[in-house]
Amino acid sequence: GVGRTTIAYNMAVQFGQMPGVRVVLIDGDLQFGDLRGLLRVPDTAPSILQLPTDRIAESDLASVLWRDPSGIDLLLAPPRVEQAEMITARDMEKVISLLRRIYNVVVVDSPPAVTDTTLAFLDDADSIVSVITPDRNSILTARLAGQAFVAAGMPPQKMMLVMNRAGSPGIAPEHLGAELGRLPDVAIPDDQALVKSTTAEGVPFVLAEPKAEASRAVAHIVERLTAQPEAAAVAAPSTAPR
Repeated sequence: GVGRTTIAYNMAVQFGQMPGVRVVLIDGDLQFGDLRGLLRVPDTAPSILQLPTDRIAESDLASVLWRDPSGIDLLLAPPRVEQAEMITARDMEKVISLLRRIYNVVVVDSPPAVTDTTLAFLDDADSIVSVITPDRNSILTARLAGQAFVAAGMPPQKMMLVMNRAGSPGIAPEHLGAELGRLPDVAIPDDQALVKSTTAEGVPFVLAEPKAEASRAVAHIVERLTAQPEAAAVAAPSTAPR
């Protein structure tokens, strides 16, 4: 509910606007496939289930990836909840390893729960974009998640903190220092009208309204990530329960 999938999609599309950059967006929520709903992808569309479980070749991806009208490629989650258990963390590691060799940017829309697969995403990522909203439950969960990441040995500089819906009722971005020990790196302003209208049409707001403040904020996220050395993979975890 913090806007993780919408931000991951728009980030991926923004990356794709860079000349010569190939982008793939992975739906890492293997149980509920958030991208299918957001982009109205039919249940008959191929998913990661169609990939072989032993050796994966580049040729195997051609019939599995879904091309979004924006120009990015999508690797979708299985269409049914019970099929998620057929995909292991090791499977995902192999898939991401292959995609890294083909694409300049790999964006993972990871699930809100911390699982072995989620930890594999976070471990393998060059950057982690942690999304929060101004409400206290989101910030509390962000603090707990941050502590867990540090305990797992993830360096703090690997994580970018993004406040979504900044300006909506709740804790102001400048007051987060006392709550989280740091301020947000980027604040995406609350623009429900823009998000709702573009979501209803199944299009990214960064292309529909590139001059909107929310679009500029996403562009700023991409600029910061691109400035980091060897930035090639980005995991975008939620830090609040849905």
